Amino acid sequence: MVRFGVGMAPVEPLKKLVSMAKLAEELGFEYFGHADQRFAGEKDVFVALAADALNTRTIKLGPCVSDPFTRIPAMLAVAIASLDELSGGRAVLTLGAGGSGFAQMHLERKHVNEALRETVVMIRALLSGDVVNFDGKLFKLTGAQLRFDIRPDIPIFIATRSPMNLELAGEIADGAVIATYVSKEQLKFATERVRAGAEKAGRRPEDVKLISWVYTSISDDGQQAVENVRPFVIQALVNTSPEAYPAILEGFDTELPSFLGKCRDMGRAGLEIAYKDRTYLNDAVIKRFSVAGTADDCTRKIREITSFGINEIWLRCFSAPRSEVEHEKVIVPFAEKVMPAFA
Repeated sequence: MVRFGVGMAPVEPLKKLVSMAKLAEELGFEYFGHADQRFAGEKDVFVALAADALNTRTIKLGPCVSDPFTRIPAMLAVAIASLDELSGGRAVLTLGAGGSGFAQMHLERKHVNEALRETVVMIRALLSGDVVNFDGKLFKLTGAQLRFDIRPDIPIFIATRSPMNLELAGEIADGAVIATYVSKEQLKFATERVRAGAEKAGRRPEDVKLISWVYTSISDDGQQAVENVRPFVIQALVNTSPEAYPAILEGFDTELPSFLGKCRDMGRAGLEIAYKDRTYLNDAVIKRFSVAGTADDCTRKIREITSFGINEIWLRCFSAPRSEVEHEKVIVPFAEKVMPAFA
């Protein structure tokens, strides 16, 4: 059986967000998350999740993703433990490198791999209920304790496309959320990195949950669905670690990696160039990094993902190009036309 989740940026009114959480639960999704982003109309992620928790009964809830730069690790521990209490033990914490709002807040992503490692270690220590003294390279904590009832085994996942962070997920996290890699070339690359991390730590690979986090759009007009996800796939590719390009871009134009690198170096202007490009970033590239098309197209892509032993799929849904609203236009037809094939 394949389990499905759904996530969205919390940009719509809070009452609408709550209605989406309730709808996802009714449709059979098992996880509901909000992007922890800011300054593009997003509500605070933990306020939104608290509202969801008060209006649902069974669906698991959490940010996807939070990062250790805009939300320091100790306060993330407080937030996720509070959400877990409010939801009756349904909280899940997904961590990543972040990036949203960094320019506005004059933040830099430095030593991301170490920051994520220290964050997982510190949060686990705090969730144990013990007094925590932590002396890391990046974060420190002295005499801190969460003085309320806590579930010590709240799942902690790492969401990433980076080779180093995929290995870190295998090494120390409860699961790896493999972000935007949905085709065989990418999934082979990602799952091998997670397994390498698990083996390095003396863990069994099967003890690390594998989750596919996919940009999704479904429509009777398959081409329109591809256009709906195009801006988000392109943004993800521009921001992907160049280390991954040889494996995940195999078979495409040999100049694609350098084109993406130039766009990344140009910042926002480079992204706009990439959005308009159809030479390097053609439909074949977009389809390799998304679940987008007709119901049959989406079903085939989900089967490709599950062939790698990944039985949990989280959808990041898009109903129109550059749109973060009207997720019901995606989750309803997906639940009705695709999910039954995997029940």
